[in-house]
Formats: sequence, structure tokens, C-alpha cells
Amino acid sequence: MVVGGGEVLVVGAVRGLVSESEAVRQSSKSFQPDAVAISISKEQLQAMLEHIGSGADMAELDNIEEEFYVEGLKRFGEVKKPPPCFVEAWRLCDKEKIPLYPVDFDDVEFTDLYCHYVSGLEWLRQPSKQRTLAKKKFYSKTAQEFTVEWDKIVNRSKGLRSMEQAREDKIARETGRLAAEHSRVMLVVDYERAGAVAGMLSSAGVRLRAPQAE
Repeated sequence: MVVGGGEVLVVGAVRGLVSESEAVRQSSKSFQPDAVAISISKEQLQAMLEHIGSGADMAELDNIEEEFYVEGLKRFGEVKKPPPCFVEAWRLCDKEKIPLYPVDFDDVEFTDLYCHYVSGLEWLRQPSKQRTLAKKKFYSKTAQEFTVEWDKIVNRSKGLRSMEQAREDKIARETGRLAAEHSRVMLVVDYERAGAVAGMLSSAGVRLRAPQAE
């Protein structure tokens, strides 16, 4: 990981929850970043911008797992797609004329990663996992707890856990590179990945700004 003198603020956000827009706004206001990183791919960023340009309210959900996720998250507030935390990050960058960087794997890298880590047996077990999600009762008391509980279920297999760890490493490496080029980088990352990514950045010697007390 390339490490420079820049400082990084890691903002763990609940993907999809509309109220997370305010957390991103407040974090940006207090930190005043000169660059923003978001934990999506360049293709997802392009799709998000196309959706914003269309004027549509809610993008289509990709699969049944996403439908279950939205249904579970709705207990904690309004849910939208594209994720409002990332939309707000783009709006802030557009308004302030600062660069926005997607720091997750692109589509080709993700496909290669999936083929490397996920076995045929794990792939065949997907219908079983979907049935588990359909019956699962979630006991989380906050949206943040829900994302962690959800993550433990959908990524419980060894291959999928390895993929998520690879994502965390990629996001941390790209953010560390940005910290070598910018003085203040705000990273907006999925809440359930934020702790691991922050730990990787800290271990690599990247200076982290402590998040605001809630």
C-alpha cells in the first residue's frame, strides 16, 4: 500500500438507508475533504449517475437477495437504490468541485475474484441460502446491527468471506494511494466493511481522523 501524508476519515454507512445521507453531509462539513472515495466499482458509479440523470426515484433491485435486504432494512427507515450515502457523496463532490473515486473492484476483477474463491458447490447452494433468508428472523435493534447480521448470513461460506476480505483489502489499498495524493480523503464505505478497512489503513501507517461522536 502506498502511504503518504494525507489524512483519511472512514465513514461507515448503511447501504440503502435514506437517512445516511445526513451522516455523509455532516462528515464532509466537519472534515472538509479534498477527495472522496466510495466503496463501489466504476461501473456501479456510472450506473448511479445514469439513474440520477434519468430522474427516476428508485432503481430496480438486482436479485431476490437484494429484495430480502431491502425488506429487512425498511424496519429502520426509508430505503432507496442507488444507495443514498453514495449519491450524497457524489452530490457533495459535484457541488464542491472535488474528485470522487470508486475504489471497489471493477466488473472484470470481481468476476475473476468470484471464479477464484467461490467453488461450484458454494454456487449450487445459493437457492438454499435464499430459502434461509426468506425464513430468517432478524433481531437487530439498529440498521448498523442489521447490516452486520445480514453480512454474516449471506457471506457465511468460506469463499464468499474470502471475497469480502479481498474487497476490504482493495478498498484500503486504493484509499491509501489516494492519501498519498490528497491531504484529506473521506472514504464512504459499507458499514459492515468499515472496521476492517480502517484497521488495514491504520496498520499500513495511514493517518485516520477519528469519526465524530454521535
